[in-house]
Amino acid sequence: MSDRSEPLDALRGLAISLVIARHYFGFKFGMVGVDLFFVLSGFLIGGILLDSRERPGYFSSFYGRRAFRILPLYWLLLVIAPPAHWGYYLFFIQAVPWLQFGYPQYEPTFVTWTLAIEEQFYLILPLLIYWLPRRWLIRVLWGGVLLAPVWRWLFHTYLPDYSWEFLLPGRLDELFGGVLLACFMRGYCRSGIAWIMLACVPPLCDVTYAVTVGPFGFLSVAAFACCVIVWAGANMGRPVLLRPLIWPGRRCYALYLFHLLVFDVFFDLGYPTSACVALPIVWILAEISWRAIEAPLIGYAKRRFAKAASGVVQIAGAV
Repeated sequence: MSDRSEPLDALRGLAISLVIARHYFGFKFGMVGVDLFFVLSGFLIGGILLDSRERPGYFSSFYGRRAFRILPLYWLLLVIAPPAHWGYYLFFIQAVPWLQFGYPQYEPTFVTWTLAIEEQFYLILPLLIYWLPRRWLIRVLWGGVLLAPVWRWLFHTYLPDYSWEFLLPGRLDELFGGVLLACFMRGYCRSGIAWIMLACVPPLCDVTYAVTVGPFGFLSVAAFACCVIVWAGANMGRPVLLRPLIWPGRRCYALYLFHLLVFDVFFDLGYPTSACVALPIVWILAEISWRAIEAPLIGYAKRRFAKAASGVVQIAGAV
């Protein structure tokens, strides 16, 4: 049996397609792709950690495979387009200078804000899953989900603009929501009704804030919707209609990291010419990256580090 899930690969493809549509063609709802990426990450990484928590090499296997998957292309981007304050980028704490000097949203390396959140998430989640009993793990995860809107409101009030969107606590309803979905599929849920009621609280908070205070953000609504989408994808058979999305889904990392860099090269051509020229080039580069860098390193990491125990969603193959 393949260790990958075609439906979840297709969801990755949908997510990266939405992000590129946002940056290349100004698609208004393209940032939902980032929300979907975060929920998928929580679901897949949470599932891997839950399945391997009792196995030897729990930490070394997880961090070894993550390092081979993430760092090579990340370092390559920093070499090609070295950002200001690049030393912070090496440790995934680029938000520190951003809070002081502003968010460089038009730099090609700004896309690494999601990687910074992911890496910080990777430092927290393995410890929670390893050390906490099941009952307390569920409580902590739900606490993160329920407090995420509060963090966003506080960041919006006391920190520079957009901080609520680019810092880890404001994304916990998406990341921890994905982990809770992985827990649900492994039988950790005692009361489905209670979980559904809890899941509705953050979206209701966002809607209430928008009605009573003013327009702000609906990340909890997006998180809830993306959790439903990921749950549907995890329970889907082979997705015939989604098959065109599987290719970009398996190459989404390079597509995400380099799509703005390639777009900037042709920016002077103007819309929509720059986007139409950049799009096939970034697809070609992603294919080269997959064949020459990513797939060989993923294969080496699989051989080098112990595999997680097989489980309900282990076929997702988030290497």
